[in-house]
Amino acid sequence: MRHLLFVVTIFICAFANAQIRITDTFDSSGVLDWNEYANKEKSALIMMGMLNLEVHKAANVLVYTETDLPIQTEYDFKISSKLIVPKIESDEIFGILFDMDEKFNRLAFVFTEDKFIACNLKGGKFDFENSYENLIKLPKAKDKNMEIVLEQKGGKLIVSYDNMEVLKQKRKINSPIFGFITTSKLQIDEVVLEQEYVGN
Repeated sequence: MRHLLFVVTIFICAFANAQIRITDTFDSSGVLDWNEYANKEKSALIMMGMLNLEVHKAANVLVYTETDLPIQTEYDFKISSKLIVPKIESDEIFGILFDMDEKFNRLAFVFTEDKFIACNLKGGKFDFENSYENLIKLPKAKDKNMEIVLEQKGGKLIVSYDNMEVLKQKRKINSPIFGFITTSKLQIDEVVLEQEYVGN
């Protein structure tokens, strides 16, 4: 009887503390509903086990894609993304997008060769006038593997890359929009979404 009671208690605890863990490795069409498209200027397509972003024409063009994550933004969560950056040079910008406000602005957490920048993406353009910068140093490289982690912990939004924290800020989240952005080329190998508690 005690053994049965113990098993039932474990089951109830596991049910009450429901977890979300989704891994998208971009096999076939992907697990999450990514916005795919292609035109003469740019493309965002799932191909050969990767989410591929590419600008086909000249400068001043951004390519990005996003999805609506199945998370409860009022609770802690973690999003880990494994990227392959084809090249890192002074004029290259790449990173992640998160959240969308009532004016359709997204938060952009982007990287250059020597800076991490947190800013808004307004009307398809970076708003660098009202931004946060953190000096970093990415080595010039081709096909660099990089992990970017975005998490909410204790009401604070935290961004890190390769286990180095570059931003911690307390802020309200409007929506669970998440995506990737670049001014040239970017490949996403894997996205892992984790949320320990999703409410009763």
